[in-house]
Amino acid sequence: MGEKMYYILKIIQENENSAISAKEILKRLENYNIYIDIKTVYSCIKQINKFFYFWIEKEMIISIHSVGYKIENEFFLDGELQFLIDNISFHEDLKYEDKVKLKHKLSHLSSYQQRARLVQYQPQDKQQTFSFILNISTIIKAIERKAVISFQYINYEVVHNHLIEVPSQNGNDGKQYIISPYQIVPHNNHYYLIGYNQKYKNELSIYRIDRMRQIMTIQESFIEMREQFDMSKEIDKMINMYSTQVKDTLQIECHQKILREIVSHFGMDMEVKKLHQNKYLLTISDVSISEGLIGWIFMLQDQIKVISPISLREKIQRKIENMASLY
Repeated sequence: MGEKMYYILKIIQENENSAISAKEILKRLENYNIYIDIKTVYSCIKQINKFFYFWIEKEMIISIHSVGYKIENEFFLDGELQFLIDNISFHEDLKYEDKVKLKHKLSHLSSYQQRARLVQYQPQDKQQTFSFILNISTIIKAIERKAVISFQYINYEVVHNHLIEVPSQNGNDGKQYIISPYQIVPHNNHYYLIGYNQKYKNELSIYRIDRMRQIMTIQESFIEMREQFDMSKEIDKMINMYSTQVKDTLQIECHQKILREIVSHFGMDMEVKKLHQNKYLLTISDVSISEGLIGWIFMLQDQIKVISPISLREKIQRKIENMASLY
């Protein structure tokens, strides 16, 4: 029954017309060397609807009198599937082949009509020397099994006017890093691994997963150190250190017409004071003072003015002076 259900669902999903009759389903099943009667088609469609009802709480396939069967309720809402496809297509750490494979898997749960409604961006063909999917899968399994992993951590060198990857020589044994992995943490569209490296006694270590190569589990004793740390505080501290970001209260003066852009960047949790001529003073707590923030401020040009912290004002002034000296 499972094979028959799979191909009947596949045929209905891939049908380009508004609906497909049971007789046409029987005919197309022959392409898969499946020969059944029409009552079995009816029975399989009922079983498919029962199976998916527990997820979508509706019948996926409906019957249209004198026309046939069609997908009425998709597994994913259009917006859900568009969001997933876009995040796959534009994720900078994924290989092109992995992006295509992931999108293909999602298509198994989507009809021809739904896919036609969505915006199908061509995945960015960014050349990668590693599979992020394979790397993170290996790490997740190692964390579950409390298995030690080894890997190389990359740097870059210039050879014949081109950048090439080279392994860092600062590992436990030359090129190889050896750690007991504890937790994966997402931050700023990247993933970080927190773990314990015996090279650094009584402290946790952090590594960006897209910079890890040749990850494998090895036969060494797993060292459990988590009880010695407040993990949430340690992770927050390490991520901020890794990103070289200091947090502070940001005060900016801006014109009303860019309020929407500011809310998009920081959210609505801020203190707002109206000044004059459609200008506002905004006070935003716990902001990461980073190069990314400065770049965002430069993007808004003369529509925004930093009031505090003073250190950020001074850094922006120096950058403006350095930029002016280049032109």
